[in-house]
Amino acid sequence: MARTYANDPLQKFKFRVSIPGLAPALGFQKASGLRREVGVVEYREGGFDHTHKLVGQEVVEPVVLERGTYASQDLYQLYKQTLTNPSFRTTVTIEQLDKQGKVARKWVLAEAWVKAWEGSDLDAESEDVAIEKIEIEFEHFLD
Repeated sequence: MARTYANDPLQKFKFRVSIPGLAPALGFQKASGLRREVGVVEYREGGFDHTHKLVGQEVVEPVVLERGTYASQDLYQLYKQTLTNPSFRTTVTIEQLDKQGKVARKWVLAEAWVKAWEGSDLDAESEDVAIEKIEIEFEHFLD
């Protein structure tokens, strides 16, 4: 029996990131840190030789987004918005696409804000594209 592309695993190069206020045409080169983890609550009790471990709340890690540096400073402006408006929060959507460009998986980061901005290294001997990064802190995933 022949296998179809529908049974192939998703490839990681086909994705898009949507952040309100950023032009959707400017894509990202890399998105990392999509991680969900259940926290652990430790509880000691007299009469036991061990610590009880209970299921805690979900813990999420910051997501790092990387892309080529453009003349526009829109990523830096998102970072500055966090500094100048402490109540600023937004929703960030990351979609992994299949070979036909249809959404196969989706992560929605709720109550998100830019925790850090990092500019590119500059090197007069390099022809590489300058890359800038932002680190997105958020409270939880919307399912």
